[in-house]
Amino acid sequence: MGGSWFERIKKTFENTFHPAHAVAGLCSSPNLSQVKDLLEHAEKITKRAKYTAAFANSVGALGDAGEKLGGAVEKLNSLTEKSKTIIGDTSAACEISDAVSVLNDWSTNSGVSNEEAAKAFDKLFGGAADFFKKLPPPANSYAQILAEIGRVSFFSNMQQLMDPATSRTSSGRQMQSVLDSIDHGN
Repeated sequence: MGGSWFERIKKTFENTFHPAHAVAGLCSSPNLSQVKDLLEHAEKITKRAKYTAAFANSVGALGDAGEKLGGAVEKLNSLTEKSKTIIGDTSAACEISDAVSVLNDWSTNSGVSNEEAAKAFDKLFGGAADFFKKLPPPANSYAQILAEIGRVSFFSNMQQLMDPATSRTSSGRQMQSVLDSIDHGN
């Protein structure tokens, strides 16, 4: 097998990071969603073609051509499944890229609110979960935790609860009251 689990994780990261980083340039392009829609459509068509070929072969309607058709449909289905995996990886890379961009702006005080930053953290953890699934054990066990953080919007919910500048909390309402009294006092 070669190497410790840490070396395998490092190698997997290196093999994943660079292609994902190269793909991140496509994230703002509408092509990604178009390709995803096309693959979903292809999946529906190949599913119908599989049923049709299986039916034709079961009654012997096409003979040898039916068997060739069945083989071709299986190859097409396999390519569609692989393509869906690539699109999923690309979508995760785009989530991470978008989140890092927002967080970079937030850290340099470039007009990104705490609420937007919290959403970006949720997006970052959700995207990272897809890549952690591909790592060897025990590192891949963290994928479920990261996915859950993104799914439940952990950082967004905590930001709403703990940020005194938000009016959704009692401390936020108190802060707003103090600020209003200061404004009216001048």
